[in-house]
Amino acid sequence: MVPLKEEVLLGIYEEFERWVDEDLACKKGCATCCTQNVVITAVEGEFIHRFICEKGMQEWFAEKLQKKAQTRRPELTTNGFAAACLEGKDVEPDSYGSSEPCPFLENDCCTIYEVRPFSCRCFASTVTCRPGIPALIGEQYLSASTAVMQLIEHLGQGEFLGNMQDVLLALCGLPENRKYFDLLPASMSDQGLANVVKALPLPGFLLLEEEMEKVAPLLEAVFAHTLKDGRTIESILNNR
Repeated sequence: MVPLKEEVLLGIYEEFERWVDEDLACKKGCATCCTQNVVITAVEGEFIHRFICEKGMQEWFAEKLQKKAQTRRPELTTNGFAAACLEGKDVEPDSYGSSEPCPFLENDCCTIYEVRPFSCRCFASTVTCRPGIPALIGEQYLSASTAVMQLIEHLGQGEFLGNMQDVLLALCGLPENRKYFDLLPASMSDQGLANVVKALPLPGFLLLEEEMEKVAPLLEAVFAHTLKDGRTIESILNNR
């Protein structure tokens, strides 16, 4: 049985993919943007862990986790940044990842593509990226992606949030993931725990009036998405 939060997460992914109408250049084998600078929540991390467990890839996974580059603890989460902006504070977006290649890349292809986190799903470009030519995408797409990140953080509020490698390592300390823990150096899970923070509830969206017209249909579709038990994603996010 799929855990409830994971079902909500998949519903959010589905509605975002349905909403996207950009002519994207991204394709299989395009890995320029696939670095360790990826932020995830515990919900997304648990989705990855469950996939690895079902595939019996624990030893492979433990080996990949040990290729972690240096990261640091976030100063602000997406919702923390939004709250500060809505309060009129002068803050800068945080960056706490690494430009080192993602350890889950093999032959420029993602080995956990089915369960990749939203930061990977939404990172896109209308031009082919290569050294000297960065990703190019519309402002409304960026605004929509940020809004969805806020919803995913709200879904995982009170749980881990941070760099993907740190969250995955922190989750290794949970009883259901003890097999990974035993395959890793003793200090690695603690290192992950030291670099994660708690996800925060949604304080409001950072959307300009002109952006809302484009993004509102996406948010409405996400909120109206019906789960197997008949409840909507909106009701789950509102703790009903």
